[in-house]
Amino acid sequence: MTTFLLVAAGLAAGFVGGLLGVGGGIIFAPVLLFYYRSLGVAAEVLAPLTIGTSLLCTLVVGASSAWFHHRRGAVDGRVALAAGAASAAAVVAMTRLVTTRPWYDATVFQVVFGLLLLATVARMVRGRRSGIDGKAPPGRPSWAVLAGTGAAAGIVATAAGVGGGIVLVPAYHRLLHLPMHRAVGTSSATIVLIAVVGVLSYATAGGGAPVPATALGYVDAGRALLLAVPALFAARLGVHTAHRIDTRALRLSFAVLAAFVALRLLYGALAG
Repeated sequence: MTTFLLVAAGLAAGFVGGLLGVGGGIIFAPVLLFYYRSLGVAAEVLAPLTIGTSLLCTLVVGASSAWFHHRRGAVDGRVALAAGAASAAAVVAMTRLVTTRPWYDATVFQVVFGLLLLATVARMVRGRRSGIDGKAPPGRPSWAVLAGTGAAAGIVATAAGVGGGIVLVPAYHRLLHLPMHRAVGTSSATIVLIAVVGVLSYATAGGGAPVPATALGYVDAGRALLLAVPALFAARLGVHTAHRIDTRALRLSFAVLAAFVALRLLYGALAG
C-alpha cells in the first residue's frame, strides 16, 4: 500500500470522525491491518500492532474533533470525564487480554471488527428510520448508565482499535438524553480519554515482539503519522459539515461502505 493511499485513508477517517463522532478508527483499523499484512509483519503481532496504532490515530482525530466541537459549545465536559474515567479499568484489562492471549490473533480481530462494523451499519440504518438525528427525549442523565457506557466503550476500543463512538453516540443521545450534535461532540471528547489510556497500555506492552522499527511496543508512531496528520485537518471539515447539514444521507452512504468492509473482513477471516 503506497504512502498516497495511507494519506487518503487518513483524510477519509478524519472527515468521518469529525462528522459522526466515531474517532475514525472504523477506517484506520482495517487499513492498518491490510497494510501490515502487505509488509509481511509477523502474524502474532498483527492484531495488537493494528489496534495500538489505530488508537494513536484515533487519539489525534478525537482531540481535533473534540476541540472544534467544544468551540461550538457541543461538548458536555462532565459527561465526557465521567465516561472516560469509567473506561480506564476496562481499557487496561482488555489490552492485557489482547496482548497476552495468543488466541486473539488477526483472524479473531477480523471477526470482532467485522461484527462491530455490522453493528455500526445497523445503528445507522435504524437511526435513519427512527429519527436519531433529531432531538433526544427529555430526562436527566443516569450516572450509573454513564459508567456502564464508558466501560463498554473502553472494551470495544481496545478490542477493535476504534474510539468507542459506536457505543458512546447512541448511549449519549438515547440514554443520557443529549441532543445529537452534543452527543457527537461529547463522544469525541470521551474518545480522547479512552485513546490516551489505550495508547499508553499498548505502548508499554510487547517488549521484545517483532514489531517495525518505528514502533514503541505495539504503537507504530511512524505509520500513524501518515494517517493521523491528514486526518487532523480533515476532522475540522467533518465537524463543520456536521453542524451545517442534515447528516442522514451521509450516514446511509457511510453505512454502505462499512457493510462492504465488514463483509470483506469476515469473508477473509472465515475463508482464510
